[in-house]
Amino acid sequence: VCSIRVIGESDIMQEFLSESDENYNGVSDVELRVALPDITTVTVRVKKNSTTDQVYQAVAAKVGMDSITANYFALFEVINHSFVRKLAPNEFPHKLYVQNYTSAVPGTCLTIRKWLFTTEEEILLNDNDLAVTYFFHQVGARELASFTGGHGGPLPIAPTPTAFSPQYLNMLRTCEGYNEIIFPHCSCDSRRKGHVITAISIKHFKLHACTEEGQLEDQVIAFEWDEMQRWDTDEEGMAFCFEYIRGE
Repeated sequence: VCSIRVIGESDIMQEFLSESDENYNGVSDVELRVALPDITTVTVRVKKNSTTDQVYQAVAAKVGMDSITANYFALFEVINHSFVRKLAPNEFPHKLYVQNYTSAVPGTCLTIRKWLFTTEEEILLNDNDLAVTYFFHQVGARELASFTGGHGGPLPIAPTPTAFSPQYLNMLRTCEGYNEIIFPHCSCDSRRKGHVITAISIKHFKLHACTEEGQLEDQVIAFEWDEMQRWDTDEEGMAFCFEYIRGE
């Protein structure tokens, strides 16, 4: 089994699997399976060299998503069970699909997720049944576990995953942590011991203290965006760097 996996992940095999058929009679069609927020999947047939935008448009058409709704969702790559990465418009989803044939990620590595961060704008879509259903189902058990009510109390018991509840979604929108993007825990030079979990929202940039294993601790530092002076990425060091000035 190990030998087969090594062969599948080798550069030569990956190049062979993702190689374009342009040298023959045009580019061949392929089928890509994409996960949807409501825990279902859809299969679309596209050209092997289709870009992210082209694949996303095919998925939107397949599920009956209108052009307005399509602006609030995007195509992502599943990195692991708790983190997804938004694909750039010019990436080739089929190449990622091939690379994940031998990965540890179960099912498809492509998924549709919400790309909207203001609750006020999200509420304007309350009459859009498809959008609201996707908003509701995207809030999984992991997200629910991190939410707290407006007064710090426990959340009411959630309905079953298959039972859509507009009232429950409205309640979730008032919770701390809704519409935040949570990144995997990592080291931070502000902590001698332990790691941090970064949470980003339209309102703030948070650093949650945690152990090196990712177990949350009590300390949380929140930066308002107007306190952030500059930021940059260090590709070589694989780090996100920022400078801030605390307000009065």
